[in-house]
Amino acid sequence: MDLSFSSMFFHDASIERIIQAVGLSGADSIEFWLETPDFWLNGLDEEKMRALMDLHPFNKPLSVHAPVLDLNPCSINPDIREVSIGWISRSILLAERLGARVCTIHPGKRTAKRAPGITDYLRLGQMLDFIEPVAEETKVQVAIENMGPAVNALLTLPDEIVRLLDTRPWLWFTLDVAHAQVLGDEVIQAFIDDADGRIVNIHLSSGNGKEMHRPVSSDLNDKRALEIIADSSYNGLITLEINDLTLPSPLNYHEKVDLLSGQIELVRSFLQ
Repeated sequence: MDLSFSSMFFHDASIERIIQAVGLSGADSIEFWLETPDFWLNGLDEEKMRALMDLHPFNKPLSVHAPVLDLNPCSINPDIREVSIGWISRSILLAERLGARVCTIHPGKRTAKRAPGITDYLRLGQMLDFIEPVAEETKVQVAIENMGPAVNALLTLPDEIVRLLDTRPWLWFTLDVAHAQVLGDEVIQAFIDDADGRIVNIHLSSGNGKEMHRPVSSDLNDKRALEIIADSSYNGLITLEINDLTLPSPLNYHEKVDLLSGQIELVRSFLQ
């Protein structure tokens, strides 16, 4: 399996230092969020990004995560919906230009804090209809992610994901373990069993309903998720998606590299 980490873990670092962290931590690659501040706030400089990737090459192709902050492709506001879908399309094309293997996208959510209805799922379908020709023009595997349980969340359960994948043969799946873990280990198992062959990325972190995306080593329950993955036939990309705000105290760059290196070592000890 190939191990990567989310660029957002190094939220305050430059793109160059984030890329350097791949080699320093023992990772194989990186999941690059377009909203990584040094990229997002400084002109989205693709030429600089490619130059740095050439200077510090990875063992494996990177992956990309489409923007989600402030955006919602299922919004009831048509302007927000249009901008959100536009950024998803733009992310897929950027992923192609950067040589990425996977681009992960979110399904959006119901604007009101109420259970999603048919119109929300219709908007999700419209979003997928729009990006389908964009995805099919590239070699990138566009993968939709399962969301954590919330009153207005879409795509939180295995059967929802499977129904969607059955009707969209071009679409792939990113399994977010922390989101599923809130519902129980049996839900992680069901996602892996039911979406077998369509999973191209696993976001690996700990979630307990109060805090999401903690380090994998946070508690013993996380090791059960690792055992489930190890016992499966999955042999693809695994991305450590750690939110540095869940750590007991702030870490500097080198401390983050050390923490990430330990997480990678732990995961490999289960999956080898």
